[in-house]
Amino acid sequence: MKKGLLNYFLNGVIIIVLVAVAYLAFSLINNSIKSEKGPKEITDTTKSVTNQPNSKIQLDVQNGTNENGAASQFTEFLRMKGMDVVEMGNYKSGDIERTLVIDRSGDKVKAKRVASVLGISDKNVIQQINPGLYLDVTVVIGKDFNELKPYNERTNK
Repeated sequence: MKKGLLNYFLNGVIIIVLVAVAYLAFSLINNSIKSEKGPKEITDTTKSVTNQPNSKIQLDVQNGTNENGAASQFTEFLRMKGMDVVEMGNYKSGDIERTLVIDRSGDKVKAKRVASVLGISDKNVIQQINPGLYLDVTVVIGKDFNELKPYNERTNK
């Protein structure tokens, strides 16, 4: 009698394990089918915070000219205007004709705000989204830098 009871117990354990394996297999298959249909929409909670008018715009300033100190002059000006310049350096080319404002986050309003602060036309605002940079905007200083507000406000003082 003990042997029969042990068989029932072991059969019950086997059935429970099989049900658990079947459930896990179903979940795995179901999730892989969903991921093949495309990524789920992810709600970005940071957008609601960074789109507020008082939030700082994070940007980097790159000197696209051979003029020494242009990037530091622009950086100082932008910081005085409440911008958060997180990086400054030289652009890959020193032969940029017109200063560009590049939208990196997909929020062209921020890029246009930076352009307005600098005195740059909206037609020089372009969009090259790159979330890996963790920036809102990149400013590439061109040879027209001496026509823009950072240079004019400094020389008019």
